[in-house]
Amino acid sequence: MKIVYWAHMALAEPAITSKLKAVKDIDLSIVRSFEELKAALVDADGLVAPDPHEHMAADVGELLRSASSLKWLHVVTAGREGFNLARVPERIVVTGPAGAHSPALAEHAFAFLLAFTRQIPLWAQITPTHKWERGRASAMSSVEGRTLAIVGLGHAGLEVAKRAKVFGMTVITATRTPKENPLVDEVHPLTELKEVLGRADFIVITIAQTNETRGLIGAAEFAVCKPSAYLINVARGAIIDQAALLEALQAGKIAGAGIDVTDPEPLPPTDPLWGAPNIIISPHCGGGGSTASMARLAGRVIENLERFRAGTLRPS
Repeated sequence: MKIVYWAHMALAEPAITSKLKAVKDIDLSIVRSFEELKAALVDADGLVAPDPHEHMAADVGELLRSASSLKWLHVVTAGREGFNLARVPERIVVTGPAGAHSPALAEHAFAFLLAFTRQIPLWAQITPTHKWERGRASAMSSVEGRTLAIVGLGHAGLEVAKRAKVFGMTVITATRTPKENPLVDEVHPLTELKEVLGRADFIVITIAQTNETRGLIGAAEFAVCKPSAYLINVARGAIIDQAALLEALQAGKIAGAGIDVTDPEPLPPTDPLWGAPNIIISPHCGGGGSTASMARLAGRVIENLERFRAGTLRPS
């Protein structure tokens, strides 16, 4: 059995490579360039890869359709926008990391929340001045007793909810497939998104990007938000209408935003979002920094590889 690992992104590469090399009785090919991938896939049974950039989708789709022996694709990243655009053939079973990144993403979301409420950027600016400005503490607030709206209740959304309950928050959600959960006080369908947003003190976006969710949060949604609300996005940039976000921040329709993802990426240096009031932007790194997450990512690869070899593999 031949398995190809297309390591075109550094995400968990050492852990994945180590795990795959330890598997007996497979022919492992590790490639990095698209040209190397084309050659390696000719007789491959399985492919392990991060999601490709969307501009590569057409070429990747053509390659997958021509790789007649390929029966399994494991996507290392949480998002699959590139492979979705590539239109993976139905004969190929697609699996994914099943929430391996989610705890780190939830931590990143709460880092944004706490930075805003505890005024961490302010104290970071004051520290080099050697001034004990306790009077500025009146700008602080707390998450305890406040309402958190989670948009999308998948693996990452549930990890955010778990942490929110520890902080004493009320958790409500709008999600594509509503299902009651002990971590969430109220579960609503996406058709009730505006009602959910209008009640929230904090909004965390964790929903997957699809045709349905692209531009999900726009001017109409910002119009119903509390002016004191903070928006956090650790999902995908295109879920939010970026022009509407900029206008909402400039007009005071929301209090601030923590953004780990943008549209496009990387965000151009001249993009006006960089200069928006009360915004913190991180470079799509929310799932990183966790050795436990990297171990889980590599572990998911091996789990699905063993299912593939045993003939028990199911899409995930």
